[in-house]
Amino acid sequence: MARPRPIIPLGIFVALALRGAAAAPVPLDYNRDIKPILAENCFACHGFDEKARKGKLRLDLAEAAYAERDGRVPIKPGDPAGSEVWQRLISPHEDEVMPPLDSNHRLDAAQKEKIRSWIAQGASYAQHWAFVPPRRPALPSASAQLANPIDAFVHARLAAEGLTPSPEADPRTLIRRLALDLTGLPPSAEEVAAFERAAIANRPAALEILVSRLLASPHFGERLALDWLDAARYADTNGFSIDGGRHHWLWRDWVIQAFNDNKPYDRFLVEQIAGDLLPQRTEADLIASGFQRNNMTTHEGGTIPEENLVNYNADRVKTLGEAVLGLTLGCAQCHDHKYDPISMRDYYQLFAYFNSLGDRGLDGNAGINAGPAAMARTVLRTDEVPALRAEIAAREERLARRDDAVLAAWERREQVRLAERGRGLQVIPLRARKVSTPNRGAGFEVTAEGRVRIRNGGDLGAFDILAELPRTPAPITGLRFILHPEPDLPGGGWGSGPTQPGAARAAKKKAAAAVPPPKGTFKLTAVALSVDAVPGDQVNLHKLEKIARVTANSWEPANPPAGCLDPRNDSGWAPDLATEGPVHITATLARPLDPAATPHLTVQLNFGAGRGLIAGLIEVAAITGVDDGTDLPADVLAALAVPPAQRTAELVARLWTHCAGHAGELERERVALANLRERLAALTEPFSTMVMAVAEKPRETFILRRGDYAQPGERVEVGTPAALPPPPAGVPANRLGLARWVVMPEHPLTARVAVNRLWKQFFGTGLVATPADFGSQGEWPSHPELLDWLAVEFRESGWDVKRLVRGIVTSQTYRQSAVASPSLLERDPQNRLLARGPRFRLPAELIRDQALAVSGLLVPRVGGPSVNPYAPGDLWREVSHYGSSPATAQTFVQDHGEKLYRRSLYTYWKRTAPPPNLTAFDAPNREVCTVARGNTVTPLQALVLLNDVQFVEAARALGERTIGRRGEAGSGKVGDADRSRLRWMFAECVARPPGTKELEVLHAALIRERARYARDEAAARAFLAAGESPRDERVPAPEHAAWSQVAALVLNLSEFVMRN
Repeated sequence: MARPRPIIPLGIFVALALRGAAAAPVPLDYNRDIKPILAENCFACHGFDEKARKGKLRLDLAEAAYAERDGRVPIKPGDPAGSEVWQRLISPHEDEVMPPLDSNHRLDAAQKEKIRSWIAQGASYAQHWAFVPPRRPALPSASAQLANPIDAFVHARLAAEGLTPSPEADPRTLIRRLALDLTGLPPSAEEVAAFERAAIANRPAALEILVSRLLASPHFGERLALDWLDAARYADTNGFSIDGGRHHWLWRDWVIQAFNDNKPYDRFLVEQIAGDLLPQRTEADLIASGFQRNNMTTHEGGTIPEENLVNYNADRVKTLGEAVLGLTLGCAQCHDHKYDPISMRDYYQLFAYFNSLGDRGLDGNAGINAGPAAMARTVLRTDEVPALRAEIAAREERLARRDDAVLAAWERREQVRLAERGRGLQVIPLRARKVSTPNRGAGFEVTAEGRVRIRNGGDLGAFDILAELPRTPAPITGLRFILHPEPDLPGGGWGSGPTQPGAARAAKKKAAAAVPPPKGTFKLTAVALSVDAVPGDQVNLHKLEKIARVTANSWEPANPPAGCLDPRNDSGWAPDLATEGPVHITATLARPLDPAATPHLTVQLNFGAGRGLIAGLIEVAAITGVDDGTDLPADVLAALAVPPAQRTAELVARLWTHCAGHAGELERERVALANLRERLAALTEPFSTMVMAVAEKPRETFILRRGDYAQPGERVEVGTPAALPPPPAGVPANRLGLARWVVMPEHPLTARVAVNRLWKQFFGTGLVATPADFGSQGEWPSHPELLDWLAVEFRESGWDVKRLVRGIVTSQTYRQSAVASPSLLERDPQNRLLARGPRFRLPAELIRDQALAVSGLLVPRVGGPSVNPYAPGDLWREVSHYGSSPATAQTFVQDHGEKLYRRSLYTYWKRTAPPPNLTAFDAPNREVCTVARGNTVTPLQALVLLNDVQFVEAARALGERTIGRRGEAGSGKVGDADRSRLRWMFAECVARPPGTKELEVLHAALIRERARYARDEAAARAFLAAGESPRDERVPAPEHAAWSQVAALVLNLSEFVMRN
């Protein structure tokens, strides 16, 4: 029996009637005022998802909400009392009230009143605002007095709220804001002063010149690329448990150049979604198609290829939804979307566009790019190449010019080391007991001498060798791997192919022509080992021994011994083809081994997979004593054995060639030369990159029940969501058709989402505060008319990104001061009304880049391969994987030289262990699409700024720069020169001079640090030892350390990490 309907006290209706009589009701907008309440509290059970729907009641459609049901009407327009929904909202009975008590949803009094008023006003529904194509709204009436339409909309809203705009920011604040927003780099103190003078003379002209210069900067593309790389989930590794390396930086170069070229945004999207399908496609189009190859991939044993492929494509649909359409499409993978009109059918029709790719379910961790892949050259346009060639030639000439003092010092050290090594080093051959490999098609055997002969490396090139350690009185300090030449290998060498760039392709051509390749070699790309009390078939991941260093008696300049510890693809050790006899590489361990406790050794050797670069005959040996790294080629040893007075010019030249390649005095020169050569290659040579391609045999797509790959349901074809406009007539039913649909003029989402993302970059929050969700669960736009005006303007301008950016940053709204009164902060703490300028913390990468810039350490080269700057300890050890495949990116190897000071955009991004000094400031791991980073405040951030070697070194370099500044002429008082330098340092970092009190605090700190380091010069030198950049030894260490500590103080200011 139905419970009697409760009688609502007459006083409530009287009160509501009196309130309505006192003031005309405020017209309510369904999308703005009502739908967010219903979406949050009702649609999960009474919305689009039919399977989750309770009581067969829908409240997201007017016709369903108005329909009579068993004598009751859920929503009766104009009659709250006759509306079941209203009665349930105010019911005092626990079993009738809605939302149910156990749902943890509650409507407050204000929300209930909105629902009541809306019903009373007629309960008008409307199509969701974001699914209606934008139309250019009329400018507000006061717009005639404002040059920028953005200001017209913002000022009209402020007037309606009884607020006024803030005054314009001062020129110093404005140039720093613009420089950081448009290039990600701060202006110098000199640039700030010049702009301030120009702004005093003619502010509009000065602003126009500044904005034009910044938009034309090659660093503009880097700044805009950063946010897009987050959205595209770009990384240098494949993710998941193995997280092996990949080559994909050519796509990153493409993104940077696209923004610098002001590529129309519609073309920007089309080339990335379907560049491989474009008619007359170019190499650049193919590189661009790598956008949807940024997803994670796996080669983990035990995973199911079909399931992995579903995961890959689900990630692509999710990324398309959040990065391009502003929709949470992933919510429809397992069921109809609970809040938005996206069905499972819609989802899997989009899924079908990506289900025709030629990628594999198990791929991506064998040290090479997961297919499909292509060889291509960077699209970056730069004038660096002639200068690079000239500098390389000059450095090569300097290294070729013999320095007798360096040669003599090097020889003295080598003679001492050779003598010590001869007494201390013992090499003990081991017998291989067992060999295992996951390689398909591999052929190998253990010889009578206990060596391993590999006849065929198979498709991976990974071999685990089990041996027993000898019972030696001295601990074992390392292992040596000796590669013996074999008559049946090419040229009687040690391996099965050459190693020069492009060698695999060249070898195939020669083989096809029946021409034997040159003397065979190999490439050792990774080494790992473990010891145990019991024998094992594979390296024990939990008992890996850390390798302190590797040395060899022969190597190619491009493939030194350390290459087999390098995390990047294609790195490894390969011997010099001119070497005669056996070659060997020695791995010195971080801790000696006790054979009595752990006699069983397992070694994994990974060779250059898929390139014909496998070793032929391998001998494993243990070493005792200290291997001091003085392994020398035989011809160098022979030359050293000749007394100096008896050496011929040829012998001296041979010694100098080796000395120039190894002497510590020339290390910086060699590193610089190697970096220059790599930079030149990056700009001129082809490299592998992952691309899109259609599979030879297209896959069928099914609606997967509960999203489970093993439960296929109805078969579907490609298609777009029914709630959105259909694709244009005549577009193909493939990814190119999808791309054309995304950018068609009447698409309601694409332009809005793009405008909102750019607005967020410049204001900290988008006009829609939920940039990945323009659906029912997303926030209502703070300025909907402005959003639509900008979207239409963007589209009709030809999708001109730089024009849109210029319009935003030249508006009065953007140029406002960020200083807010207490009353304004209380009224609008998040600045959603835009009554003041934007202020927010800089992205992680810009904080590091800014420190490098003000210190003078920054190397501003654009584009190229990723680099490994400083990182704590063995950063990747805890997440590394060895044993089942020759995975790369398992051991962190720090770079040197200019690579330490590249912009953070180029830092090598390992998904399972991203750079700690960036993740501390909320950089994402890039495992999935991210269109809005977190914004936390933690003690770790201060610790990074104070202690991370990159920031300590930046403080040291900034201190040295400051010391080198001439003090301004002052009154002659003690400390005037110090104060002048402190003013410059402060202005260089935060673009304004310090206040009087700030200056005195800094000066007092300088005096205090001077006194401290004067008493303890050893502490000063220890502090100055941070980082690898050279310091000016002419500056006394205590003075340098004191200024560096003050610099560290300034780099830790909140103002330094904030964008005001």
